[in-house]
Amino acid sequence: MNGFLLFTFTASIAVSCMALALAIASQILHKTDWGVRYIVFQSCLIGIMVLYLASKISLFFMPENLLVVFNFIFKTAMMASMSFVIVYLPFFLSWVIAKPWRKVQLLRFTPLAMTYFGIGLAALIVNNEVFSFWVNLSQTLIFLGMYVYCIITLWVNLKSIEDQSARGVALSINIVSLSLIPLSILSLYVEWIAEFSYPIYVLAFSIIIIVYNYIRFGLDKEESESKPELNYESLSHYKISEREFTVVQLICEGYTNKEIAQELSISVNTVNNHVANIFSKMGVRSRIDLLKALKEGPWS
Repeated sequence: MNGFLLFTFTASIAVSCMALALAIASQILHKTDWGVRYIVFQSCLIGIMVLYLASKISLFFMPENLLVVFNFIFKTAMMASMSFVIVYLPFFLSWVIAKPWRKVQLLRFTPLAMTYFGIGLAALIVNNEVFSFWVNLSQTLIFLGMYVYCIITLWVNLKSIEDQSARGVALSINIVSLSLIPLSILSLYVEWIAEFSYPIYVLAFSIIIIVYNYIRFGLDKEESESKPELNYESLSHYKISEREFTVVQLICEGYTNKEIAQELSISVNTVNNHVANIFSKMGVRSRIDLLKALKEGPWS
């Protein structure tokens, strides 16, 4: 394994881990359906690269008899991960474009994934150069076919993505994917290009996700700074007293009436009276209604 290839894989893994960390942070904040599926997908891509890198690095320090066994394990695990991607990428795409995953799609991609894994495993067992060449060609065509299908599907359904920032990411992914197709074709004929192609794909897509999340976090920050905070004056319309406003703040923080009493060093009955007065003045019947009214106000 030459130094440049090692650097490419290492850089791709580092950037991918950064993209994964940002995706997890974004999911905690925004809780989107496709966010969880992206985290699973990105984790799988990183796992494949780590397995591939481990199989190459083991050449330098592992005894030959153990190397054969570990290489077989590494390559089998890597093919299993790639087979998972063949099914999972279209599944993940269906959530991004807001179109439910159908059984016909499962029947379409599962046999492809099983074929990809089966012929690859056969090539490892047979260990014939000619047979391995045709297996490698078949696997590349299977993966490339799935890849092209996803590009076309994403392009056709681009307008169905409601989130504008997510739509921008999808468009960027499409443009990058189209630009990398020549690299995929060359990898069919040139072995060293094939080795470089995978980390380059993952690196390109990870950079897009990093940029997307940085932009999204920036927009969140601008939005939070542009919104006025809830303060005593903002509730003056309801004739809320200063003490009642303090109770409102503690309710917003999730305090119970008993905890509010302890925090303010007053009796629970006094807190109950404050809460009843707040409900009456703001025209709500429960804490949930109160929080909803506060959320929908101009200060939210």
